Amino acid sequence: MVPAASAASLPPSEWVIGPRARVVMLTFDGQMRAKHLNDILAVLEQKSVKATFFMSGRWIRYHRDKARAIVEAGHVLGNRGYGTESFTSLSETELRASIARAQEIIASVGGSPAPYLRAPKGARSLDVLRTAGSMGYRSVRWTYRPGGGAASAVRDKLLRHAQAGAIYSLEPWRSSHRAALAKTIKGFRERGFGFRTVEALQNAHPVRWDVTLKPGSTGSEVKYLQRKLNAISYPAGKQNGEFGYATQQAVYAFEKYNGLARDSVVTVAQMLDIAKAQRPVAPKVGRRNFVYVDISKQILLEVRKSKVAHTLPVSSGNEEYYEMDGQRYKAHTPRGNFKVERKIYGKRVSRLGTLYDPVYFIGGYAVHGSPSVPTYPASHGCVRIPMYLSRKFYNRTPIGMPFFVVD
Repeated sequence: MVPAASAASLPPSEWVIGPRARVVMLTFDGQMRAKHLNDILAVLEQKSVKATFFMSGRWIRYHRDKARAIVEAGHVLGNRGYGTESFTSLSETELRASIARAQEIIASVGGSPAPYLRAPKGARSLDVLRTAGSMGYRSVRWTYRPGGGAASAVRDKLLRHAQAGAIYSLEPWRSSHRAALAKTIKGFRERGFGFRTVEALQNAHPVRWDVTLKPGSTGSEVKYLQRKLNAISYPAGKQNGEFGYATQQAVYAFEKYNGLARDSVVTVAQMLDIAKAQRPVAPKVGRRNFVYVDISKQILLEVRKSKVAHTLPVSSGNEEYYEMDGQRYKAHTPRGNFKVERKIYGKRVSRLGTLYDPVYFIGGYAVHGSPSVPTYPASHGCVRIPMYLSRKFYNRTPIGMPFFVVD
């Protein structure tokens, strides 16, 4: 078990995902009957799985033997407060009393809950997390919560969201969650996942609730942002803790793909989304290796072996008319299925401007580096990508590579 709660203050923060090792964490959240707990413990014992239980202090008080059985079986009891009231509805004094009382009761059955806290129904705020942090606690959010449905649907939803380091919240009062447990464990193992308790979170990065990141920000939170974006295919540059141009463009790409405001401001909510996010899903085009430009999202996907290797921000044709040599043209990026026809290493000066490392997919239309890649369509028809990516894209994209442009 973890050591007793430390008096050391923690920042207002929470875990939303654990270490990237191929393990998952099962947590049980809320009240249950003694019989239902027995059923859950029996399955966990049979499958040799350790889990985490977030039960109210009041439930533990009236079911001390059952709570002690949880601890003695090697599972973790986290702190959920004493009652079932929403943490956000309590005053600071009431919240402190609820957390402290639950901690005392958990300790009386042999548990050591700190620093793991889960708010009832997940209701928390900056003030709640600030108070919890001052008591040595961090919030344990879930990566995924399956909700209702039949047992088979619950199992399928959990397995579809299989992800390294994921924290799953099961509600033991739901019969479907209890019924799905054994087959869910089997399914995770068939996919190569092991199981850990929330103690695995000790060395995982928690998301700070009192920090918003934007260009110019520095520090460990920026470094975590860079590491996470790079890991899920958005090239954020060096993991140096400096929110520079490369990180800004990677954030833009994430915002574009997920339909968020394209402002490169990483709020707490967006950081939680990034922390939980996986790389984009490769479109199904009948090929395993290809380039895919999504005009509506203004992104480019480099797909290798049916997996998105890189997600780049782009700026395509702005659909406006322009004149050149007395002729009128429309700034339109061709849609369709193409192949890379030719490439030019380095700088090419054309009548419409300078192209860096252009990779042509039809006629004079190319993906090329540009000093200007706004978040909206702005080119004469080519697909612009940031300069720091142009040479790498050039080197990774051979002539003959299938190339798709879609709305």
